[in-house]
Amino acid sequence: MISSSLSALLKIVFGSKVKRKTRHTLASRALRLAALRIALVCACAGGVSYFINHAALEQSVRKQLSLSTEQALQRESLPFREVKDLEKNFLVEFDRIYAAAEARQSLALDFDHIFYRHEDGSYTQRPGLFEGEPLPDGRRFPGMSATYAPDVTPDEDVKTRFALSYLLSYQFGSAAKGRLFNFYGVVPEKGFPIYQAADIAKVFQYEGPDALKLETFEFYSRGFAGPQNDTFFTRIYWDPSNNAWMTTIATPDAPDASGKHRIMACVDVLLDDLMKRTASPTLPGARATIFATDAQGTLIFDGKYADKITASAGEASISSLEIADYQPLLKASQSIGAGSVSLIDSNTEITAVGRIPDTPWVLAVHYPKSLMRSAILTNLGIVIAVGLLTLLVELFILRSILQKQVAEPLVRLIHATQLVGRSGVTVANDALPTHSDDEIGELARDFASMAARVHAAHEALEGKIRDRTSELERLNQRLLTISQTDEMTGVANRRRFDEVLASELAGLGQGQELLMLAMVDADWFKGYNDRYGHPAGDACLKEIAGVLERNTRSKQDLVARYGGEEFAIIARVASAGNAPIIGQALCSAMAAVKRTHEGSPFGHVTISVGIALATPDQNISPEALLLEADRALYRAKQRGRNQAVIAEPSADTEIQQIGA
Repeated sequence: MISSSLSALLKIVFGSKVKRKTRHTLASRALRLAALRIALVCACAGGVSYFINHAALEQSVRKQLSLSTEQALQRESLPFREVKDLEKNFLVEFDRIYAAAEARQSLALDFDHIFYRHEDGSYTQRPGLFEGEPLPDGRRFPGMSATYAPDVTPDEDVKTRFALSYLLSYQFGSAAKGRLFNFYGVVPEKGFPIYQAADIAKVFQYEGPDALKLETFEFYSRGFAGPQNDTFFTRIYWDPSNNAWMTTIATPDAPDASGKHRIMACVDVLLDDLMKRTASPTLPGARATIFATDAQGTLIFDGKYADKITASAGEASISSLEIADYQPLLKASQSIGAGSVSLIDSNTEITAVGRIPDTPWVLAVHYPKSLMRSAILTNLGIVIAVGLLTLLVELFILRSILQKQVAEPLVRLIHATQLVGRSGVTVANDALPTHSDDEIGELARDFASMAARVHAAHEALEGKIRDRTSELERLNQRLLTISQTDEMTGVANRRRFDEVLASELAGLGQGQELLMLAMVDADWFKGYNDRYGHPAGDACLKEIAGVLERNTRSKQDLVARYGGEEFAIIARVASAGNAPIIGQALCSAMAAVKRTHEGSPFGHVTISVGIALATPDQNISPEALLLEADRALYRAKQRGRNQAVIAEPSADTEIQQIGA
């Protein structure tokens, strides 16, 4: 059918009764004229685009460069502004609490609860606090560690300030968790508590060649050196533990009348994200540099000089490397306000220079002037657009000419469509000129008859395919349901339970929720079967399954029959405290049914629940988690049944027996 149609189209173009000519055919003449006209139009368009005003192009580039740099300055200042605001809020809260006499008395006691003294006179937090173990009053400080040098024996005031710094560092550090690398408050007596992922109490020591000497750290020596209380940035330094460049942002408090500081808030900032963004400016083809506003122009980031920055341990500068092209940038940066942008021209590039607000750093975006040759691509686009427009016009002209030349070629096309029509193809009659009395009308009627038959056969075949596909999908769904459901109770079967447990444990690390596995067993069920018979036992299991399903979240939790009279529940919980509540609710709900069981000391059917929890940071196998839940269930049975017991790493938390 396709070959016949192609033959027909060829006959339309070249004709049948008209003598064929290998030269000067209508089609060839029209195409040659079209090609000539398109070539002329393209040449004219290229000539026009060639004379586009170069000044206008440069003005556009300068505007885009300035705007994108201003946006980058504001974007890059946001995390540093957050750090500065956080540190200032820390100091305000410190001053407020420190000013209250009753608070200072409580803080002095907190010092003795939180810290303990080593033989060398230094102090660290008590063991287990970093890991989240509670104080006697129940307070927890996971992620907090602290160290205090033995240089100055802490008096009541030092203890008060050190304890207050510990509490506030946890408050502000945990609030910014996930956004900041760490947070710590430093007292000038060489002690600091810090909120971060690593326990400094296990790393720092005050004896031997690796002894910690805070006075050698820039943030400490600068922060407590004078009466200033402005926020400052240290020089960048390489942190091997994070394999990244860092800087410390520090804000000391206002000194007292004697010029002594009480506290300083600090945050260590990773610069890898800033450097990655700087390496890829928004303007295509541009590159960027960050340097400090000091007299030397210390380089923070520059792709061209990255090796020299690394080799100098972050000390390389525009002056030390004698980068002549950057000297105008350094000079211009001294007079630019924060967030403002100045454009500097050189022979080879245009550079946008601006100070990043809330930082002592300058961002310079270099745009090579050679990239302006991209205007040639603009000219090419104009040429192509005009050429396409001309082509459309020429096609319309060719169509008009060929319409008047197709009468005789259509005779052969009619015979071809009659042959194709007998094979069974059809189209709607109103889509064809079937009422015409000429050759086109005859062709349309034959073609419509042929298309109608093909269409009918196609529709019938599609109908059968739809019916069979629907039936197959229904059977597949039924088979899937049967393979995953316990036939008697209607809840998930052991196979479905194993699949979901493995899947939930594998995806546990992607969120903050805990995974709860509860093993549920009917109490004295063998005696129930012996007394009331297996049909009654089956009915009892169905009722237990119904109670479990009604008291769990149907779309989020999974209730499964694990085997015999034992069931299992898989659920996500927000905290460990929710698990006992769920276990108690299940026991209470089953007890409330009051299904008679004369063989039970409670007089009715009850259940026992053993609960195990898996945390996102815990790499535990399904078998190990099941073992924990089984052990908890065994303890629930030992303790009298009709209750739930939760297994924990350190101890089991028991839910008190509920009344019958």
